[in-house]
Amino acid sequence: MGYSIKEIAAMIGAEYDGADVDISDIAKIDGASGKEITFLHNPKYFHLIDSTKAAAVIVPEDFKTERDIPLLMAKNPYQAFLKVLIAFHPVIPAAEKGVSRLADISATAKIGNDPAVSAFVSIGAGSVIGDNVQIQPNVTIGQNVKIGNNVIIYSNVSIRGNCVLGNNVIVQNGAVIGSDGFGFAPNQSAYDKIPQVGNVIIEDDVEIGANTCIDRATLGSTVIRKGAKLDNLLQVAHNVEIGGNTVIAAQTGISGSTKIGPHCMIGGQVGFAGHIAIGAGVMIGAQAGIAGNLKDGSVVTGTPSRELAKQRKIDASLGRLPDLIYKVKDIEKAVKILEDKE
Repeated sequence: MGYSIKEIAAMIGAEYDGADVDISDIAKIDGASGKEITFLHNPKYFHLIDSTKAAAVIVPEDFKTERDIPLLMAKNPYQAFLKVLIAFHPVIPAAEKGVSRLADISATAKIGNDPAVSAFVSIGAGSVIGDNVQIQPNVTIGQNVKIGNNVIIYSNVSIRGNCVLGNNVIVQNGAVIGSDGFGFAPNQSAYDKIPQVGNVIIEDDVEIGANTCIDRATLGSTVIRKGAKLDNLLQVAHNVEIGGNTVIAAQTGISGSTKIGPHCMIGGQVGFAGHIAIGAGVMIGAQAGIAGNLKDGSVVTGTPSRELAKQRKIDASLGRLPDLIYKVKDIEKAVKILEDKE
């Protein structure tokens, strides 16, 4: 389905008073054709306006160019892009409506209205599944699990017993929710396993990335608060709490009982020590090592982590270190010559 430029402008609330042209799709700015629309949001890519072949470009309201190309001036080009993307590519249901005859559902499990439960899904005794839930093949849901409304669970996900998922949660392929926490007590030369009898609570509007593992609590709950977004390949240990609307990039590991506040932004491959507290609105650069508490609004990077400005000075200084060593050696030689003359 196509749209005209003026229809798209109305759709996103953008200013446009040029000629109308039919648009067939939306594309990246450096790959768009003469029938496609694109967008610019990051100033890093503004120069591509000079070479794009797109029929029109969604841009910020203060954007300026000397090129004669249709521009749709939007207050938030990224949000405008999202609306246009969904218009051209409506969301396809993850699973077909109904309950597959090949699904294995306990007689004591309860499933809400309008389900979409695929083949080889297993749902354990006492579990409660909400309305309009979509579950792809090979998903295993344990006993006494509670899942809210409008949840999407992709293939090969495992949700262990007693875990709770809120409304509008998305769980990507291969994620594991409620696996045992890493708890062992030393006993001379061996380790005794500590039973992990808690659960995982995932609140509304959370997305869990592919192959991410969230351990159940030893006692109590591991909690992912409302609106948090977790990327692929994360390790979230037992009794961790992740604050609302916090985003965490891939390959981050969070050790047990760490508390992360709301509205944090955490880069990839960050490592957290256990039993620490991260404040609200904290920003952490990729590959940082977080060994202690961080105050609200901190911006840190590096291993061990330091305030961003300080770490950048250290990084810049390291490049001058070889020259500094030579200068120190020259000074030592000069001092020795003066000492020999005395």
